[in-house]
Amino acid sequence: MKVLAVMGAWLPIFLFWLFFSMAYARISFAEALSRAVLNIGSAAILGTAVWRLSARAPWPREMKLSFYAGQLVAAAVYATLWTVSMYAFEALIGGMPFLNAVASSRVLGWQFLMGLWLYGVIAGICYAIQTQQRAESNERRALLAETALTEARLEALRSRLHPHFLFNALHTIAALVREDAAQAEEAVERLGDMLRYTLRDSGGDAVSFGEEWEFTRRYLEFERIRYGNRLRVAVAIDPACMEQVAPAFALQTLVENAVRHSIATRAEGGTIEITARVDGENLRVIVENDAGAGMPGVHDGSRYGLHGLRERLGAVFGDRAQLSVESRSERFRVTFSIPRIRFDDEESA
Repeated sequence: MKVLAVMGAWLPIFLFWLFFSMAYARISFAEALSRAVLNIGSAAILGTAVWRLSARAPWPREMKLSFYAGQLVAAAVYATLWTVSMYAFEALIGGMPFLNAVASSRVLGWQFLMGLWLYGVIAGICYAIQTQQRAESNERRALLAETALTEARLEALRSRLHPHFLFNALHTIAALVREDAAQAEEAVERLGDMLRYTLRDSGGDAVSFGEEWEFTRRYLEFERIRYGNRLRVAVAIDPACMEQVAPAFALQTLVENAVRHSIATRAEGGTIEITARVDGENLRVIVENDAGAGMPGVHDGSRYGLHGLRERLGAVFGDRAQLSVESRSERFRVTFSIPRIRFDDEESA
């Protein structure tokens, strides 16, 4: 492929030289073709040296007279060698001494200038490619640095998230120990099942929504041991959501907030409504409860659960993710929307 690319780059110059020779020197097509092959071929062969020189002497970031002086010397050397090679071919074809071929030429100066021009073209293309590669390299480094920063940020958020979840779970078990030892033992077993999810090694922050829902369902069963019929759940999840990408603990975080501030704080308990659907190019998840607007420190999103989730959504999906909080007199709703991405596609990317 590189050979074809080089040949394609030289083709316009070859054609120009061919037709110029026929028009100016008034020679046959066959003779002009042979001269074009020899002359432009020699220019291309010498051009490989220019290419290597340009690679070894990259374009300076600041103006350096030594660099430009070196380029002028190199251009003169290239033009001289190319001109000598052309007249060597002319002498060989015409069967005359080399010096005679040079002395009889009427375009010696023009050919030397042409050699300078060819050097400029070759070196210019080389430096243009170098500049592009340098820009792409800088962009890759910037992307790697941004990716590393995002991963570090997510890791820091996860390191805060797991103790937060574990503390709340242990708080539930401690309350059960005082009330019902048998239920406390069952809760410990369910907690072990959930911890396997929290300690998984998936190599990223994303899971399938189906996995996240299964973990959330186990969490609700865990909490139902303590709250019984006080914890009521209504679920409306579109099956198409199960294969979509979701941040780990995203749904569970919203449900946990609802349990802590809708169920635990009221003797009559309450209902948590969980809705998930594919909405165009987005996955939309809604968790709503009947806690009302009187829960201090919750509905403004200042608690760690909602605040941490907002940070994680922004770190993973940027501006494409949205999290909104709606508080009414009888209802409290949290909605997050993220781009619709199949989990299988995310794993293969």
